[in-house]
Amino acid sequence: MIEGFCKLGTTHQFYLSPRNAAKSAALAAKYPNVTVCESNQHVVDSADVVFISMLAHNCLDVLRGLNFRPNQSVVNVVATIPPEDILDAVGTVAGFSHVIPLPSCKNHSGPIAAYPQSDFLTELLSPLGTVVFGDTMDQIRAMQAITCLMATFYEMLHHLTDFAKGEGMSQQAAVSFISTFFASLCNDAEGSDFAELAADMTPGGLNVLAQGILNEKGAIKAWGDVMAPVMDRIKR
Repeated sequence: MIEGFCKLGTTHQFYLSPRNAAKSAALAAKYPNVTVCESNQHVVDSADVVFISMLAHNCLDVLRGLNFRPNQSVVNVVATIPPEDILDAVGTVAGFSHVIPLPSCKNHSGPIAAYPQSDFLTELLSPLGTVVFGDTMDQIRAMQAITCLMATFYEMLHHLTDFAKGEGMSQQAAVSFISTFFASLCNDAEGSDFAELAADMTPGGLNVLAQGILNEKGAIKAWGDVMAPVMDRIKR
């Protein structure tokens, strides 16, 4: 997120926790509007908007040891901790949001799930990507579950790249073709009915052949089936 913001210029001043010393130092060396603070409390004292982004296992204990100001806004980026637990730990603040950014926000693209809807979040995060507000936390969790398919998607692309290389393509050419091919599918499908797009293929054609084989193996349905255990983990 900081990379994405800083690529836009020096509109914001960022105060980083020293907890991840290497990453914080690298960002401070790269951008003039990034400062590494002496402690987490120093971050809270310096910032008007506090982004909570840390490992979940000790997050609440860390937050309970900090003194937040009533006029501060808090943005929680720790996906697996419910908003009510964060609010209980930080106490009274002026505003609270739950946000799920993706690595793509570094390049100002992709969705950013957010709750609740607010003009403040829209103005703050829109430069980084497409802000998609959930009406409830369950909707946010559903979007979060879908983001858990990143590794699966990349592994699929890896197997397709290996296939293309086996047919004589170079690594660079295969990656270029495959990445732009799937990007074009997503761009063309925006706002469409996915089921209609899947059905709108030449009868007996190559797309139908591939689709039929994957359906016989249960490979396509498995993408949906994995959502239930992922949601169970998120809600735990």
